[in-house]
Amino acid sequence: MKGNIPEISVIVPVYNVEPYLAECIDSILSQTFTDFELLLVDDGSPDRCGEICDGYAGKDKRIRVLHQENAGLSCARNKGLEHASGTYIAFIDSDDYVTSTYLQELYASLPADKGQRGTVVCGFDKLLSDGSLHTVHVPQQTILPADYSRVLTELVGKYVMYAWGKLYDNRLIKEYGIRFVPAVSGLEDMLFMLDYLPHSDFLLISDISAYRYRVGYSMTTLSTRIKDFHSEYAAFSNYLERVYRYKKMYGTKDSSLGRVWESLTVFFHKILLAVYKKENRYSRKERIVFLRRLLSSDKSWIKEHFSPRYKADKFSKFLLVDIGAVAFDAWMCCLWAIKFKYMFGAEK
Repeated sequence: MKGNIPEISVIVPVYNVEPYLAECIDSILSQTFTDFELLLVDDGSPDRCGEICDGYAGKDKRIRVLHQENAGLSCARNKGLEHASGTYIAFIDSDDYVTSTYLQELYASLPADKGQRGTVVCGFDKLLSDGSLHTVHVPQQTILPADYSRVLTELVGKYVMYAWGKLYDNRLIKEYGIRFVPAVSGLEDMLFMLDYLPHSDFLLISDISAYRYRVGYSMTTLSTRIKDFHSEYAAFSNYLERVYRYKKMYGTKDSSLGRVWESLTVFFHKILLAVYKKENRYSRKERIVFLRRLLSSDKSWIKEHFSPRYKADKFSKFLLVDIGAVAFDAWMCCLWAIKFKYMFGAEK
């Protein structure tokens, strides 16, 4: 530790994870690499998590607890970033845990020249509900700035976009004010990485597995649920905006972005599902306003890259793009009236 500045700040957002929290914190405190601070961000957890965090802070001076009203994962991580003093940043989710060498292995993977500022990515183990571990390997390599477009053309969906399992350089985060997007849930990790990467000198992927990712806990499924229109549109539009930015920065061709267009199609489906989700209780006037907003902002993408898989999807796309929002809404209301459980190909 240089003065009072730790080499690594470990940020753990905490919410409703009482059964797992102690295991997470204990695994961090047992690290072989000891030059770190631990920021526990209690995001207004309704259980005893805040009390547990305070108890640990009273026993170890490396721990600081930050309490806030519930604002979501992105805001909790941003709170940690505001208070982090370390040269490097590591995120750990509070329902996961790490092996004792986790920080040591990440730190040892950094280039010898500490003036170089980038990201180290590691593999991880999936902790299944039966207690077994399944190792997820990532392709070991170093990617330099000229090839950052590969993150979208090759690595989307290949387990390198999570916020955890990485060592970020806090100097970059501070200099460029990089933060998680509060309005987005389910894509926040990817957006953070896409914002961070263009400012960095390297992306080093190391095939080490020292992170234990707990599969099946309820928080891991939140991103698959359909939310309101504004939340789903925020995820889609933020992602699409960054894809266009990367295309311009790195000269990426549309033809090489097949994985991206597929994933954006999923998020566009979710927007449309949100418009007609019964629980959202949107009036016909509101639905048409939402659909016209999509057409005014994203019609070219819908026409060129939205790729429906089933006949009903193709007809719906035709109505939306070529006929308009009113016709599309009428068609969708008919589908729901005859009890289609899902729209656009969820059922053949």
